[in-house]
Amino acid sequence: MRRIEQINELLRKKIAFAFATGVEVPNVLITVADVQCSPDLKYAKVWLSILPDNKAGSTLQLVKKQEGFVYSYLKKHTVLNKIPKLNFIFDDTQKHAATIEDVIKSIN
Repeated sequence: MRRIEQINELLRKKIAFAFATGVEVPNVLITVADVQCSPDLKYAKVWLSILPDNKAGSTLQLVKKQEGFVYSYLKKHTVLNKIPKLNFIFDDTQKHAATIEDVIKSIN
């Protein structure tokens, strides 16, 4: 496994744990689907799966307001010298998968 892939996986796990322990978003389930860091580790895209889908916009706003908590959590709980600037993105893969599954069921 390449170094950047290891860092992506480390950040994904640590960000997920930060959400589980300290990010307050009521009545919503958030899953960290993926993390992709830039090669220089200055930036990281963090894809979040949010259920229910209709609360994705407001949930992303709440998450972005609590970005400082996630950053400080990463600073304390990782061995990385540089913590990348996090960019949270809604991951709608599950929604697309459900649509494709419905189409397949209707064909059968």
